Amino acid sequence: MKKLLIIAIIAALVTTGGTFAFAQQTSTTTITATSIGEDFATVTENLTVTVPTVFGDYSGTWSTGSLFTVDPSTSFTGDLLIRVYLTNTGALARQYEHINMKLEFWDSDNTTADEQGEVQVLTLQNSEAFFTWENGTGNGPYNVVLNGGSFRLFPYKSLSDSSYQPQLWMEIRQR
Repeated sequence: MKKLLIIAIIAALVTTGGTFAFAQQTSTTTITATSIGEDFATVTENLTVTVPTVFGDYSGTWSTGSLFTVDPSTSFTGDLLIRVYLTNTGALARQYEHINMKLEFWDSDNTTADEQGEVQVLTLQNSEAFFTWENGTGNGPYNVVLNGGSFRLFPYKSLSDSSYQPQLWMEIRQR
């Protein structure tokens, strides 16, 4: 009886094994990509801030003014992530005791266009500020604005021949 059962199982496997091997489906599709043909936004430097010349044992405040202008394309329907970086913190940390730069993202009516609605502060320890813009918020073009802040050089530094200024860099991404 055992032999008969084993022979029946082997016979069943032999006759149905081929069926499982051919049980598959295939299909193809084509993916096409299109280009919108233009940038989603343009960024220009728009420095209207009076930058002080610093030297020696000096402290002061930053004036208010525009740093960058962001102009989204009229055909762009997405949202933007705007990042501003303080790029020379290594050089500044050797000269400045502290730097605080209050940044905001404003529309052309000088009201906040940032979804968070928060002031972002650049410092020697936090060298990145970011803003989020939802399409349709405010009236363009938009500005990254320096809205005050303060700085102080180390009292033992003597900068007789040069002035150390913050260098800012901005990038925009789609989100």
